[in-house]
Amino acid sequence: MKEVWALAATILIVIAYVPYIRDIKRGKTRPHPYTWFISGFITFIVFALQVTHGGGVGTIPTFIGASAGILVFSLSLGPKRPKITKSDTLFFLLALLAIGVWLIADRPLLSAILLNVIDVLAFVPTIRKSWRKPEQETISTYFTNATRFIFSVLALSNYNLVAVAYPAISVFVDGLSGVYLMVRRKTLQHKNLSN
Repeated sequence: MKEVWALAATILIVIAYVPYIRDIKRGKTRPHPYTWFISGFITFIVFALQVTHGGGVGTIPTFIGASAGILVFSLSLGPKRPKITKSDTLFFLLALLAIGVWLIADRPLLSAILLNVIDVLAFVPTIRKSWRKPEQETISTYFTNATRFIFSVLALSNYNLVAVAYPAISVFVDGLSGVYLMVRRKTLQHKNLSN
């Protein structure tokens, strides 16, 4: 059964990222490079932690998701990338500093917690960008990813906090991000209609 959950999560990664990458190439979606660099990098670290803590076949979607994140990062470096602000750089540096703390943390559970904090810090530039331009994100990617993280948890061979923390928190973060983007789009549309 674990293989079925892993396959379902992997299929959802494809369903999530094909439209996102298509929208990047069309210039509709403009991913923030800081967010995607840190996210891809962190997800590879999570993959390694899951492997060393008995994640089994459930680590495959994590690896594929990390690869997709690095692909999005490489595409985010194009000419239509979003403006990078000083606050974006501050959160990027905070995420890098947290990676430094993670490197010296010799406790797997603390590492898992730090990796989630780093990932959330890295997402702040995307949240900031999306406040003004929520149309520059593909909402379906966030909801599909939230669902795939549920399957990723189910696919893990061992349920321990180190292996489960990242995908479990990602269900919440991606789902909340999708809701945030929907609400922000509707708010701006309503504001534009009333002007």
